[in-house]
Amino acid sequence: MSGAEFLTDREIGLARLTAHGLVRPAAVAPEDVVRALGAVQAQDLPGALVSVGLRRAAGADGLRAAFDRGRVVRTWSMRGTLHLVPAEDLRAWLAVLGPRTVSSVAARRRDLGVDDRLAAARETALSVLRHGPRPRGTVLAAWEEAGLLGLPGRAYHLLFALHLEATLCLGPLSADGRDQLVVPVADWVPAGPGADEPGPGPGGDGVPPVVVRWIGRYVRSHGPVSVADAARWSALPRSVVAAAVAALDDVVAVRDRSGRELWCAPEVLGERVRRDRRAAGVYLLPPFDEYVLGYGDRSHVLAAEHSARIVPGGNGVFKPTVVAGGRVVGTWARARRAGGQQLVLDPFEAFSPARTRAAERAFARLPAL
Repeated sequence: MSGAEFLTDREIGLARLTAHGLVRPAAVAPEDVVRALGAVQAQDLPGALVSVGLRRAAGADGLRAAFDRGRVVRTWSMRGTLHLVPAEDLRAWLAVLGPRTVSSVAARRRDLGVDDRLAAARETALSVLRHGPRPRGTVLAAWEEAGLLGLPGRAYHLLFALHLEATLCLGPLSADGRDQLVVPVADWVPAGPGADEPGPGPGGDGVPPVVVRWIGRYVRSHGPVSVADAARWSALPRSVVAAAVAALDDVVAVRDRSGRELWCAPEVLGERVRRDRRAAGVYLLPPFDEYVLGYGDRSHVLAAEHSARIVPGGNGVFKPTVVAGGRVVGTWARARRAGGQQLVLDPFEAFSPARTRAAERAFARLPAL
């Protein structure tokens, strides 16, 4: 490792923008974007749709079809938060991560009596959904009528539990695109031949093939990243992630300013990427975008003194961010005006007129469903 290339923070930021597909969005389907990223943080569904659209040459075109035709689904795949995932990987990924998440919330489930009601909740939900997708409110109303609710939080944890066991997931978009309808996984995502089994992986050490594949997608689409970043993103033990990275043959190691080992796809390195004027330009990213959320250590692209500006009060709700030169340099919002939507900038330091104009152009390019 002594010969590993050292990268500055700016170089890491530009490499990540390139890896994310934000610099030159490709002519790919929405599910290809989600698949390449491994998963897309989707606590805020409209923001997640923008995140996918920003990484496609076609923007929002075809986004609704990807959900309505069962190519992309949304579920609690990892870290106890909602993510967009490729439909074909739903079962395999939950087979690995579902039991880990169940263990992490076992005490809360016990307090709410979730496990005692889970079989009845499953039967009731599947009965409601036998004629097709339904809003979450319809499922919750059926549970209320069946006497399964009562305590605050029980409805959420019943829904959570049925997603973790791959009984339910969120599929077609609602009419306004701000929510999704609930569907049975068995009907919406038919199990195909050759489905992944969580057996020993190609890297040895008992690493499941699905883990090697997903960690590979993460490293290639988010890199340069550390093993610690990948472990935090995937909610898997660092030892498992390290073994998965060791099994990859299409990534390279670099080092950051502190000498820490990072991994990335080789094509995001080099002078061409570093001098790419488009990579060094201004980007407006939605809340919870993977460029910010996909890392445990954000210090390469975000100054520590500004961290609280993107998560006011440390409440876990991330604001939309402005990125310039590979760095997070401010936040932004929309304001309704008589003439339509208007960009409102909140820079960490005063923007030059040129940067402000670039931000306004980026605002005009944002995909809209």
